[in-house]
Amino acid sequence: MLALSTTSCKLAENYTDPEGPRYSGSYASDESDAANLPELKVVTFNIKFGEQHAKAAEEIATRAELSDVDILLLQEMDAPSTDAIARRLELDYVYYPGSVHTNGRDFGPAVLARWPIVDDKKHILPHKNPTDGRIRIAVAATVRTPVGDIRAYSVHTEVPWLGPRARLEQAQAVLDDARSSKDPVIAGGDFNTSDPGALDQTVNLYTSAGYSWASRGAGDTAGALTLDHLFTRKLETLDAGTTPSDASDHRPEWALLAYPAQR
Repeated sequence: MLALSTTSCKLAENYTDPEGPRYSGSYASDESDAANLPELKVVTFNIKFGEQHAKAAEEIATRAELSDVDILLLQEMDAPSTDAIARRLELDYVYYPGSVHTNGRDFGPAVLARWPIVDDKKHILPHKNPTDGRIRIAVAATVRTPVGDIRAYSVHTEVPWLGPRARLEQAQAVLDDARSSKDPVIAGGDFNTSDPGALDQTVNLYTSAGYSWASRGAGDTAGALTLDHLFTRKLETLDAGTTPSDASDHRPEWALLAYPAQR
């Protein structure tokens, strides 16, 4: 049946060039300084196909748990919706699409930040969707905060029909890429941990590599499921949670972290 469905399904249009397409913008203010940074606020948010991006931006701007975000990790975005959110929130951003979705819009993750993004990378994850050949990617960005660089990854692994082992290998690929960085690391996004055992396996994968599960206990992020996660290295978690949203089928997930200089 899988073979039949694969041959009858239209193959996805993938962007297999590791250099692009690449989109970026700079809307952040340079007036803030390190003295005003007792905490680092990180949010990850899968905005369903980026369709309700204006509503999502307003939620982030006006809800206490999300406002004044320092690093924002987005999934299921295209370039116009990413730029609109960055402009509304006055953040810098880098965005790479991995493919064109069935709705005709580009589909990929983005990293937005209050501070300059000095380095970035599109990381093509191993394995393709078994039905249409779609690839998944992670976007990595080095954010130059006033108290040091932080490496941030916006991650979106495949849905469960890829199989648990292959999806764990996608999560592992992010860890492999981050291994060479000496900076504190944030890896967050939609890990699609809905199938039995997937949540524990993903958490064990990251904690075994020396990461903290920053969003532990934050709550469900998609209906009654916990699909979205934040993992950190060399950063202390102070608090975490989720916030209801009318802009997506996912809830934004947030964490307050202590900067390395204040640990």
